[in-house]
Amino acid sequence: MSKPDLDATDRRILTILQRDARIPNTELADEIGLTPAPTLRRVRRLEEEGIISRYVALLDPKRVGRDLMVFVRVTLDKQTKEGFETFAERMRGRPEVLECYLCLGDTDYLLKVVVPDLDAYQTFLVDVLAAIPGVRNTASTIVVKGEKYTTGLAVE
Repeated sequence: MSKPDLDATDRRILTILQRDARIPNTELADEIGLTPAPTLRRVRRLEEEGIISRYVALLDPKRVGRDLMVFVRVTLDKQTKEGFETFAERMRGRPEVLECYLCLGDTDYLLKVVVPDLDAYQTFLVDVLAAIPGVRNTASTIVVKGEKYTTGLAVE
């Protein structure tokens, strides 16, 4: 995949939309110094090229009853294509798994899991992770306090 050709205006648009994806096109145009029509064309192009992959609402986990965040390092018995595919497929289907990364090094997968409480996490650990054939080891790190959280990528 080639690196996208983004000029300073595209980068400014992406920065603003990462801050507020619901900004009206007219306000976005004012912020970047263009009229609304070319601004909208640029946004549509960024969407069509897959640079903007989707728009979402970010929820406060605590306000929706998901008070416990755990990072889980998972090691598989064997590093085979089938083992990786099976594990990844299972994780894609789990609503409590917000992020799942295939890694190099001592850890095969890194998961970000958000659940209501410790009991819910124990159920996930025992009934889901430990029940997957090929999972050799898990190591859990419970988050006490988030010091930084952002979804915005630096594009400038």
